[in-house]
Amino acid sequence: MVRKLKILLSAYACEPNKGSEPEVGWKWATTLSKLGHEVYVITRQNNKENIENYLTNKKIPNLYFYYFDYSPWFIKIIKGKTNPRSYLYFFLWQIGIFFLARQMVKKIKFDFIHHVTFVSLRFPSFLCFLKVPFIFGPVAGGETSPYHLRKNWLFFNKITELFRDLSNYYIKVSLFMNITFSRSYKIFVTSEETKKVIPSRYHFKTEKLLAIGFDETSKPNSKSRSNAGLFNICYVGRLIYWKGLLIVLKTFSEIKKKNKNAILSIVGSGPMDTELKLQAKKLNIDQSIQWLGQIDRKELINFFNNKCDLLLMPSLRDSGGLVILEAMSCGVPVAALNLGGPGQLVDNECGIKIEVDNKSEDQIAFELSTLINDSIKNADELKNKKTKSLERVKKFTWDKKISRIYK
Repeated sequence: MVRKLKILLSAYACEPNKGSEPEVGWKWATTLSKLGHEVYVITRQNNKENIENYLTNKKIPNLYFYYFDYSPWFIKIIKGKTNPRSYLYFFLWQIGIFFLARQMVKKIKFDFIHHVTFVSLRFPSFLCFLKVPFIFGPVAGGETSPYHLRKNWLFFNKITELFRDLSNYYIKVSLFMNITFSRSYKIFVTSEETKKVIPSRYHFKTEKLLAIGFDETSKPNSKSRSNAGLFNICYVGRLIYWKGLLIVLKTFSEIKKKNKNAILSIVGSGPMDTELKLQAKKLNIDQSIQWLGQIDRKELINFFNNKCDLLLMPSLRDSGGLVILEAMSCGVPVAALNLGGPGQLVDNECGIKIEVDNKSEDQIAFELSTLINDSIKNADELKNKKTKSLERVKKFTWDKKISRIYK
């Protein structure tokens, strides 16, 4: 019988039905509760409305939320809408919750305190100073885009990525980060690249574990997808430079040369929207692309079940890949690069995974297109990949992931 634990979670991002980081915080809290533990969550006041509305309709036992934010005027001044200011607010928020957690520790005998979100290696947690075993992570951020694939990026994006690379070196010497590492009972990282960023003297207590999971709420469509004889290749995610979107377009352009029935659906929005549409026109594939914008999670699952034949996700430095698990849970094969989180989720039985090595964008696109076209032509192979996707996704359930943490 599993011992019932009292666990305090720090989850800056934590909301139901939101996907991404809020999904990580929410699933961590609710899965622990489902496993019989007593769970206390410190999250943002900003998340309260969605959480309380959900709990009004669906009671979850042994789950208690505590909300903290600074005053609205302070948030407006500090947080703003840009990433650097948002990260500054996150850093200050963590200082604020230390005092709340300290009061909670005086009243409740916790077995563990656990930092869950943000899933970032670049920010310390001051909860490590409390006299309770402290777990840090899974955290991510050590992944880097292959240098040889950056040459077609805009200058600003190249500079942004360079600063990100330099910040990985800073982590090794950061006083606050080293205090967090040294005072942690366990450290979990999403990839080997992120582990390498942590000073080697802490590797004995560092383990690899993806931050995302699968909860078996999605049910695959047993019927064939309704695409009127077309083969729908899909991309789902933000339209940003490190997601490999130029590779998506080049791959699809190569596929169209041999498969006139292929179409491309792009789900998401972002700063590359205009650039991508111009590139699609340049490649003469714009008439075969559907730009669907952002859709909510319920619509996305329906889309995977009824419209998507294959998910193409050639991310260059993605630490997770929740959308990949969602696609696989609906029996959709995934084509990805052997980098970061996608490289851990996908194999060549359930999808298509290729090595990057020193290949150019064009070489990667050609290799992906060849393998995808081969799968389109071979109905039995594609059917087998769909079956294997449903089998493989079960290896990444939240229950299995979380059960191995608190030992």
